[in-house]
Amino acid sequence: MTLIRTPRVRLGAAVAVALAVTGGGLATAVPATAAVPSTVAAASAVVPYPKEGAVIVSAGTTGFLTWARTDHRTHAVWTRYDGTTAEPWSFDDSWITASRASDVIVRVGMDGFITLRDMATGQDVLSVRARDAAFVGAVGRTLFVKAANGQGGQDVHLLARGDDGRVGDRTVTGLPVTATDPKVRAATPGTALLTYTTPTGPRWATVDLATAEVTETGAMTGDPAAPIALSGTHVAWLEPAGGGFRTAVVAGRKPGTATQRITLPGAVDSLGLVGGWLTYGQTGGYQERNPSSAYAVTARSLANGTTRKLMDDADSSAVAPDGSLLVQGGTVQSGEGLYRIALGANGEPAATQVASSGLSTKVTLLGHDIPAVVDLDKTGGRLAMVWQLSRSEVEMTVRIRNTRTGETLTDGVHPLNGDYDPHRASYTWNGQLAWNNTRDMWTGASSGPYTWEITAKPLNGIGPELKASGAFTVTRKPGAHDYDADGSPDVLVRDTTGRLWIDDTFPNPYEGYIEQNPGLLVGTGWGAYDRIEAVGNIAGSAVSDVVARDKAGVLWLYQGTGNAKAPLATRVRVGTGWGAYPRLTGGSDLTGDGRADLVATDRTGGLYLYKGTGSTTAPFGARKRIGTGWGVYNQLTATGNLAGDPAGDLVARDTAGVLWLYLGKGDGTFAPRVRIGAGWGVYDRLLGIGDANRDGRPDLYASVKGGGGNAYVYKGTGSWKQPFHARDVVSWYSANPDIRYDLLS
Repeated sequence: MTLIRTPRVRLGAAVAVALAVTGGGLATAVPATAAVPSTVAAASAVVPYPKEGAVIVSAGTTGFLTWARTDHRTHAVWTRYDGTTAEPWSFDDSWITASRASDVIVRVGMDGFITLRDMATGQDVLSVRARDAAFVGAVGRTLFVKAANGQGGQDVHLLARGDDGRVGDRTVTGLPVTATDPKVRAATPGTALLTYTTPTGPRWATVDLATAEVTETGAMTGDPAAPIALSGTHVAWLEPAGGGFRTAVVAGRKPGTATQRITLPGAVDSLGLVGGWLTYGQTGGYQERNPSSAYAVTARSLANGTTRKLMDDADSSAVAPDGSLLVQGGTVQSGEGLYRIALGANGEPAATQVASSGLSTKVTLLGHDIPAVVDLDKTGGRLAMVWQLSRSEVEMTVRIRNTRTGETLTDGVHPLNGDYDPHRASYTWNGQLAWNNTRDMWTGASSGPYTWEITAKPLNGIGPELKASGAFTVTRKPGAHDYDADGSPDVLVRDTTGRLWIDDTFPNPYEGYIEQNPGLLVGTGWGAYDRIEAVGNIAGSAVSDVVARDKAGVLWLYQGTGNAKAPLATRVRVGTGWGAYPRLTGGSDLTGDGRADLVATDRTGGLYLYKGTGSTTAPFGARKRIGTGWGVYNQLTATGNLAGDPAGDLVARDTAGVLWLYLGKGDGTFAPRVRIGAGWGVYDRLLGIGDANRDGRPDLYASVKGGGGNAYVYKGTGSWKQPFHARDVVSWYSANPDIRYDLLS
């Protein structure tokens, strides 16, 4: 039944009424104003709901009202169930709110006018200006205002247009004269639920709109603003327990119906009534960072206590005229938006999506920005990995795997988001993997195929973990002294039993020092050689090679493979007569042709150049004498380009322990030597290890006499005057701490 209606002839007019307190009532005047048209957008195939920051304010027969904040402004939008929308008023000069249980919305203007508009027709049905009276709420086409009653309390007045087109003013009867702060908190089409405060505490009352009489009352404990709900059969409200709202009090509206007190789980802060079912939940769960079973919207039968989970999260709700409950929230199956909770044919409540925000309730991958191919040489060894997630409140890890070697990296992803994009999760990969899949030991990423896999666990516990994966390819040039093609130098170590090991080095991505991982066995029988030298890439492959001289003076080539588990190919005979040279070293390009060369000193102190050819079967050209007097040195080390010129360089240590620098000219000869410093006699071997710390400059590796784990790295400066920084300790791990070595190369 329509309680208050506007005659058809006056439907297009809004009425302004001046209200003044006179005695016990309100006087009215009735000047007419024109209706304010609404703006309606074109219909959409999908009913929209604001993506973020929205609140459902009211629900009617034809649509619903939301508050949503965009562009630093709050917008009140009426959305019809066919998807069309209207924004009738601005928040700039007014407050827009609901008239409960109807299609009517309310504008409380800064100019003192209160206007009710029926969004089903787009027409204003009431517009009044209240002097000495304040807005209390609205139900349907009835406006509630309060005014001082002269007895210490406030009266509630109902203002509505009658059948004669005039605005009537009725005072609610049955409220205590000391009642203050009345508010319309809930409603059905014919009944309003008020809360108010008395000297003895907060109370609630139902008001019949047809008679303006109080029909039921009840006392509340705690906050009068506590959540409260009304249906045709019950009144329910929340009372505090243990520091928060935990107890639902449900009072039946029929005489003799017992009041139930129901203890609820968690920090429940909302409730509703749908038929004979109580609904409840904790709002805000979608963006929470702690799990709680209370985030779910749950229905409980008031008849037998049976419970049903209806939704996974909720933020706000409104009661429709038919008694159904419209809840802003989401389900894992259908995502975020607006849902209607109503009784089904079986008498049990169910949630059906009314409008969608397009956001997923469970964590989903919206996209990523990971290239199909990454050149780690061009990126400085790093890869920026970015994912777009539907939700950023997650505990996230990424797993990067080299599918050829099986080595992986698993790491946490944080921070998860930035101010400019709340869905962005980013991770910068420093090009490292767990060496041999050993915890806290790192190795460089070699060229080849990779996979990434992310796991994102929702912190609020809503929905399953997200697992997503993809693939990419790493390209990079192997570095000097790099036998496993991971861009980091390696050290070849022979123990006293003749076994050869490859020790992988890598700059620790978190601490900055150089780590040398435990050796992987290359093979046995290497005791047959009296010299084993790293010579760079001389045979045309992409990886550094090794030459070994046996005791008969035969030189053998072991070509690099790029595989750490089998880093050297089967040996190839280079030639005989190499026993004439007590010193051999290789790895620097001394002739400027892009290939590493070999130099050797004979017992007379002559220095000879063997130019690299790039051929596996004949890796060196004919020897060329390029110097004399080199017999004073007990160690020669090819270092690569130390000083920034295009040619490779050498360092030489004399018998007094002084180290000298020979800068290559690029034609196979050297500039006059430059003294680096004294005290280098404490080292057993000096290795031109290549770029150990990945700063683009070659470094020098030094092992202490006696072997067994003491090693240092001298990082290159790029200056010929002072080519090395002060030494840093190499963190050398060994699978066998008692092992001793007789050679490093």
